[in-house]
Amino acid sequence: MTATIRCVAVLAVLATAAAAGARERAPDPDPPLPMQNDPDVAAAPGPSAHSRTPAAPPRPFATGFTFGTYGRVGFSTDFQGASGRTTNIVTHGPRLMEGSYAELDFGYGIRTADGFAVRVLATAAFFDEFFHFTGDATQSIALRNLYAEASGFLKADLKVWVGSRMYRGDDIYLLDWWPLDALNTLGGGLSWDHAAWRLQAHVGVNRLKDRNSLRRVSVPSTFGADTITIMERQRIIASGKATWFGRDLTPNLSMKVSLYGEYHRLPKGTLRFSDDLLGYFQEFAIDPDPSLTAALPADDGGVVGAQVGFWGFGPDAHVNLFARYAWGLAAYGEWGVPWGVSLERTSKGAKELVLAASTNWQSHDFGLMAATYGRLFVDADRNRYDLDDYWEGATVLRPAWFATTHFHVAAELAHQWKMPRGLGADDQLLAPQVVQMSLLPSLSMGRGMYQRPQFRLVYTASWLNGDARALYPRFDERRDKAWQHYLGVQVEWWLNSSSYP
Repeated sequence: MTATIRCVAVLAVLATAAAAGARERAPDPDPPLPMQNDPDVAAAPGPSAHSRTPAAPPRPFATGFTFGTYGRVGFSTDFQGASGRTTNIVTHGPRLMEGSYAELDFGYGIRTADGFAVRVLATAAFFDEFFHFTGDATQSIALRNLYAEASGFLKADLKVWVGSRMYRGDDIYLLDWWPLDALNTLGGGLSWDHAAWRLQAHVGVNRLKDRNSLRRVSVPSTFGADTITIMERQRIIASGKATWFGRDLTPNLSMKVSLYGEYHRLPKGTLRFSDDLLGYFQEFAIDPDPSLTAALPADDGGVVGAQVGFWGFGPDAHVNLFARYAWGLAAYGEWGVPWGVSLERTSKGAKELVLAASTNWQSHDFGLMAATYGRLFVDADRNRYDLDDYWEGATVLRPAWFATTHFHVAAELAHQWKMPRGLGADDQLLAPQVVQMSLLPSLSMGRGMYQRPQFRLVYTASWLNGDARALYPRFDERRDKAWQHYLGVQVEWWLNSSSYP
């Protein structure tokens, strides 16, 4: 915690010094602009982050210090003395009952006289639960971005980047989800823009701290003990994306089409005996064998997907359609450790299919935001009729009335469902369903569905059928409540954010 405080203090000092330096210098012909996760997001002729991007000429390169932030903070009750809890049963449920979360972006841009330019971005993220709620000064903090990008070294619009990065495209705001491309990678990549095309490619790695990827043991050494690595498996993830932008196809319509792919590769490894395996030997009354080894085979998988987007038919209006198919290792996600593996102890045979759509439309007085998706997941084992294989989906509608410039009244109706292929405890097919009905009076910066900061009061009544309540563990009091309630006060903002430009 002390190190974290020092880090934040140093960043604050640097920010102050940079701002002071900027005031003392002569005005820059290119004024500082917000650091973006995609440096050209404002110039891109297609929906970005929350699909609020009009077809506009590129902005000047951002030099000097830049700061951005995304955050949501709130408190809630379930009317029973506890905080309000989410009733989501699917992988990507409505975001209204999410916990608090915040990001702070610190960036700096430099450009030389010959046009060579570098951007640096560092994003610190703070996860729920916060100190003032728990009384515990230990805070969950992650460094979500720490990378540098270079451009201007060729006549072509080519950019290269290296570092740790949230690397993703368009999201579905109502579900807080990037359905096509969303990677957290330690790696590097490049992007090339030419006329109506953008090409992107990247290669990165991760190495999870789980027993199938990394194993370290303590051994005697000359001075006491030392730690050695007896197995390390670094996953390689490569991705590529090609996007065509159709600017102003008609006076009120533009579109884009993206094709996307990923490849995941996990090398083979050797699992050796270590002290943390003693429980296994004791359980099966086996004498520990220090020479025991087990071969872990190599594994791989991939993703193919596409997106079609339309915008320009109204302020902040858009329609996005997504399709994604993953197989093998990639079906479990970039951080997923495969379960239900095949007889060869690999993820061969696993698959995931996602179809999703989102839209937003608004006028001077009214707005309507909607999202829906369906997802099939099948693990790698031979049993095709177990609870690990399922269909799931969600549909969310959020109409809003902009009563005044700053006072808005919105409502939200959401339906979630799940269809496992296996049988439940009573040898019955399960069909969990949840219906959520919410009311959201709010204060916003202006008229519009994406205007932030936004202060809101949220009331949600959730109805869960018996199969949905059966998903709760035994002795969880929510198993007996068909209706569950949430009342909360929230604020959400994005200001020059790299996550939500």
